[in-house]
Amino acid sequence: MGKRKSSRLWIKMRKKDQFYRLAKEKGYRSRASFKLLQAVKKYGFIKQGDRVIDIGAAPGGWLQAARQIVGGKGWVYGFDLESIDHLHYENVLTEVLDITGEGAVEVISNLVREKVNVVLSDAAPNISGVWEVDHARQMFLAYRSLEIAVRLLHRNGNFFVKLFHGPDLNQFEREAQRVFRKVAMIKPSASKARSSEIYLLGTGFLGQVS
Repeated sequence: MGKRKSSRLWIKMRKKDQFYRLAKEKGYRSRASFKLLQAVKKYGFIKQGDRVIDIGAAPGGWLQAARQIVGGKGWVYGFDLESIDHLHYENVLTEVLDITGEGAVEVISNLVREKVNVVLSDAAPNISGVWEVDHARQMFLAYRSLEIAVRLLHRNGNFFVKLFHGPDLNQFEREAQRVFRKVAMIKPSASKARSSEIYLLGTGFLGQVS
Protein backbone atom coordinates (compact mmCIF):
# COMPACT_ATOMS: atom_id res chain seq x y z
CA MET A 1 0.00 0.00 0.00
CA GLY A 2 2.83 2.38 0.89
CA LYS A 3 4.59 1.73 -2.42
CA ARG A 4 1.41 2.40 -4.41
CA LYS A 5 0.85 5.67 -2.54
CA SER A 6 4.44 6.75 -3.21
CA SER A 7 4.04 5.83 -6.87
CA ARG A 8 0.86 7.94 -7.21
CA LEU A 9 2.59 10.90 -5.57
CA TRP A 10 5.54 10.55 -7.96
CA ILE A 11 3.20 10.49 -10.96
CA LYS A 12 1.41 13.65 -9.74
CA MET A 13 4.70 15.46 -9.21
CA ARG A 14 5.92 14.40 -12.63
CA LYS A 15 2.74 15.71 -14.22
CA LYS A 16 3.24 19.07 -12.49
CA ASP A 17 6.82 19.24 -13.70
CA GLN A 18 5.64 18.38 -17.20
CA PHE A 19 3.46 21.49 -17.39
CA TYR A 20 6.20 23.72 -16.00
CA ARG A 21 8.57 22.32 -18.61
CA LEU A 22 6.04 22.65 -21.43
CA ALA A 23 5.30 26.24 -20.47
CA LYS A 24 8.99 27.06 -20.67
CA GLU A 25 9.42 25.24 -23.98
CA LYS A 26 6.43 26.94 -25.60
CA GLY A 27 7.17 30.39 -24.22
CA TYR A 28 4.14 30.66 -21.94
CA ARG A 29 4.59 32.84 -18.88
CA SER A 30 2.75 30.41 -16.63
CA ARG A 31 1.83 26.72 -16.50
CA ALA A 32 -1.72 28.06 -15.93
CA SER A 33 -1.90 28.63 -19.70
CA PHE A 34 -2.57 24.92 -20.08
CA LYS A 35 -5.58 25.04 -17.74
CA LEU A 36 -7.29 27.49 -20.07
CA LEU A 37 -6.17 25.75 -23.26
CA GLN A 38 -7.40 22.37 -22.00
CA ALA A 39 -10.76 23.78 -20.94
CA VAL A 40 -11.29 25.60 -24.24
CA LYS A 41 -10.28 22.55 -26.24
CA LYS A 42 -12.95 20.49 -24.47
CA TYR A 43 -15.75 23.06 -24.18
CA GLY A 44 -15.02 25.56 -26.98
CA PHE A 45 -16.04 28.66 -25.04
CA ILE A 46 -13.50 30.98 -26.74
CA LYS A 47 -13.44 31.24 -30.52
CA GLN A 48 -11.42 33.00 -33.18
CA GLY A 49 -12.34 36.68 -33.37
CA ASP A 50 -13.80 36.83 -29.84
CA ARG A 51 -13.42 39.81 -27.53
CA VAL A 52 -12.15 38.60 -24.15
CA ILE A 53 -11.63 40.11 -20.69
CA ASP A 54 -9.06 38.40 -18.45
CA ILE A 55 -9.32 39.26 -14.73
CA GLY A 56 -6.31 38.48 -12.54
CA ALA A 57 -4.24 38.30 -15.68
CA ALA A 58 -0.65 38.57 -14.32
CA PRO A 59 1.86 37.33 -15.30
CA GLY A 60 0.10 36.87 -18.65
CA GLY A 61 -0.22 33.14 -19.26
CA TRP A 62 -3.96 33.28 -19.88
CA LEU A 63 -3.52 36.39 -22.03
CA GLN A 64 -1.12 34.41 -24.22
CA ALA A 65 -3.46 31.43 -24.44
CA ALA A 66 -6.52 33.57 -25.17
CA ARG A 67 -4.65 35.56 -27.85
CA GLN A 68 -3.59 32.29 -29.44
CA ILE A 69 -7.25 31.29 -29.73
CA VAL A 70 -8.84 34.61 -30.80
CA GLY A 71 -6.12 35.33 -33.36
CA GLY A 72 -5.57 38.70 -34.97
CA LYS A 73 -9.24 39.61 -35.44
CA GLY A 74 -10.25 39.42 -31.79
CA TRP A 75 -8.74 41.13 -28.76
CA VAL A 76 -7.92 40.41 -25.12
CA TYR A 77 -7.95 42.96 -22.30
CA GLY A 78 -6.22 41.92 -19.06
CA PHE A 79 -6.63 43.42 -15.58
CA ASP A 80 -4.57 42.78 -12.46
CA LEU A 81 -3.24 44.40 -9.29
CA GLU A 82 0.25 43.96 -10.74
CA SER A 83 1.56 45.43 -13.96
CA ILE A 84 1.96 42.93 -16.78
CA ASP A 85 4.95 42.97 -19.11
CA HIS A 86 3.98 43.88 -22.66
CA LEU A 87 3.11 40.89 -24.86
CA HIS A 88 3.91 42.61 -28.17
CA TYR A 89 0.47 42.05 -29.69
CA GLU A 90 -1.53 45.08 -30.78
CA ASN A 91 -4.76 43.35 -29.77
CA VAL A 92 -3.65 42.48 -26.21
CA LEU A 93 -4.10 45.35 -23.74
CA THR A 94 -3.51 45.42 -19.99
CA GLU A 95 -4.40 47.69 -17.10
CA VAL A 96 -3.45 47.78 -13.42
CA LEU A 97 -6.73 47.58 -11.49
CA ASP A 98 -8.08 46.28 -8.18
CA ILE A 99 -11.40 44.63 -9.03
CA THR A 100 -12.41 44.80 -5.36
CA GLY A 101 -12.19 48.58 -5.34
CA GLU A 102 -15.22 50.83 -5.43
CA GLY A 103 -16.23 51.61 -8.99
CA ALA A 104 -13.97 48.94 -10.52
CA VAL A 105 -16.76 47.52 -12.67
CA GLU A 106 -17.50 50.97 -14.05
CA VAL A 107 -13.81 51.58 -14.76
CA ILE A 108 -13.56 48.34 -16.74
CA SER A 109 -16.74 49.16 -18.64
CA ASN A 110 -15.39 52.59 -19.59
CA LEU A 111 -12.04 51.15 -20.70
CA VAL A 112 -13.48 48.31 -22.77
CA ARG A 113 -16.34 50.41 -24.20
CA GLU A 114 -18.20 47.51 -25.77
CA LYS A 115 -19.78 44.18 -24.92
CA VAL A 116 -17.52 41.13 -24.94
CA ASN A 117 -17.87 37.46 -25.80
CA VAL A 118 -15.97 35.98 -22.87
CA VAL A 119 -14.98 36.96 -19.32
CA LEU A 120 -12.18 34.94 -17.73
CA SER A 121 -11.08 35.16 -14.10
CA ASP A 122 -8.09 33.37 -12.63
CA ALA A 123 -7.91 35.94 -9.83
CA ALA A 124 -6.84 34.56 -6.45
CA PRO A 125 -6.16 36.11 -3.03
CA ASN A 126 -2.88 36.01 -1.17
CA ILE A 127 -3.08 32.65 0.57
CA SER A 128 -3.15 32.94 4.36
CA GLY A 129 -3.11 29.23 5.07
CA VAL A 130 -6.39 29.54 7.00
CA TRP A 131 -8.82 27.57 4.86
CA GLU A 132 -12.01 29.42 5.84
CA VAL A 133 -10.37 32.81 5.21
CA ASP A 134 -8.90 31.80 1.86
CA HIS A 135 -12.20 30.32 0.70
CA ALA A 136 -14.12 33.48 1.66
CA ARG A 137 -11.60 35.73 -0.08
CA GLN A 138 -11.67 33.63 -3.23
CA MET A 139 -15.45 33.66 -3.35
CA PHE A 140 -15.45 37.45 -2.98
CA LEU A 141 -13.19 37.72 -6.04
CA ALA A 142 -15.43 35.29 -7.91
CA TYR A 143 -18.54 37.34 -7.15
CA ARG A 144 -16.85 40.52 -8.36
CA SER A 145 -15.84 38.68 -11.52
CA LEU A 146 -19.43 37.52 -12.00
CA GLU A 147 -20.59 41.12 -11.56
CA ILE A 148 -18.22 42.18 -14.33
CA ALA A 149 -19.44 39.35 -16.56
CA VAL A 150 -23.09 40.28 -16.06
CA ARG A 151 -22.29 43.90 -16.88
CA LEU A 152 -20.16 43.34 -19.97
CA LEU A 153 -21.09 40.07 -21.65
CA HIS A 154 -23.03 39.90 -24.88
CA ARG A 155 -26.12 37.75 -24.71
CA ASN A 156 -24.95 34.12 -25.16
CA GLY A 157 -21.47 35.07 -23.91
CA ASN A 158 -19.36 32.80 -21.69
CA PHE A 159 -17.74 33.03 -18.24
CA PHE A 160 -14.86 30.97 -16.78
CA VAL A 161 -13.83 31.63 -13.17
CA LYS A 162 -11.59 30.13 -10.50
CA LEU A 163 -13.21 28.99 -7.24
CA PHE A 164 -12.03 27.20 -4.10
CA HIS A 165 -13.92 24.26 -2.63
CA GLY A 166 -15.89 25.27 0.44
CA PRO A 167 -19.34 25.96 1.90
CA ASP A 168 -20.14 28.91 -0.41
CA LEU A 169 -19.43 27.03 -3.64
CA ASN A 170 -22.96 25.73 -4.16
CA GLN A 171 -24.52 29.15 -3.64
CA PHE A 172 -22.20 30.67 -6.23
CA GLU A 173 -23.14 27.91 -8.66
CA ARG A 174 -26.83 28.71 -8.11
CA GLU A 175 -26.18 32.40 -8.75
CA ALA A 176 -24.43 31.54 -12.01
CA GLN A 177 -27.31 29.29 -13.03
CA ARG A 178 -29.64 32.29 -12.83
CA VAL A 179 -27.80 34.07 -15.64
CA PHE A 180 -26.26 31.32 -17.79
CA ARG A 181 -28.02 28.70 -19.87
CA LYS A 182 -25.55 26.02 -18.78
CA VAL A 183 -23.15 25.82 -15.83
CA ALA A 184 -20.45 23.20 -15.25
CA MET A 185 -17.68 22.65 -12.70
CA ILE A 186 -14.31 21.82 -14.30
CA LYS A 187 -10.92 20.71 -12.99
CA PRO A 188 -8.41 20.80 -15.89
CA SER A 189 -5.69 18.16 -15.70
CA ALA A 190 -3.08 20.95 -15.61
CA SER A 191 -4.55 22.06 -12.28
CA LYS A 192 -2.49 20.71 -9.39
CA ALA A 193 -4.11 17.53 -8.07
CA ARG A 194 -3.85 18.57 -4.44
CA SER A 195 -5.12 22.10 -5.06
CA SER A 196 -8.60 23.03 -3.79
CA GLU A 197 -9.18 25.12 -6.92
CA ILE A 198 -11.96 24.31 -9.32
CA TYR A 199 -13.35 26.32 -12.24
CA LEU A 200 -16.92 27.21 -13.04
CA LEU A 201 -17.88 27.55 -16.69
CA GLY A 202 -21.05 29.43 -17.51
CA THR A 203 -22.12 29.36 -21.15
CA GLY A 204 -24.98 31.08 -22.92
CA PHE A 205 -25.41 34.30 -20.94
CA LEU A 206 -29.13 35.02 -20.62
CA GLY A 207 -28.87 38.76 -20.04
CA GLN A 208 -28.94 41.18 -17.13
CA VAL A 209 -30.25 39.92 -13.80
CA SER A 210 -33.68 41.39 -13.10
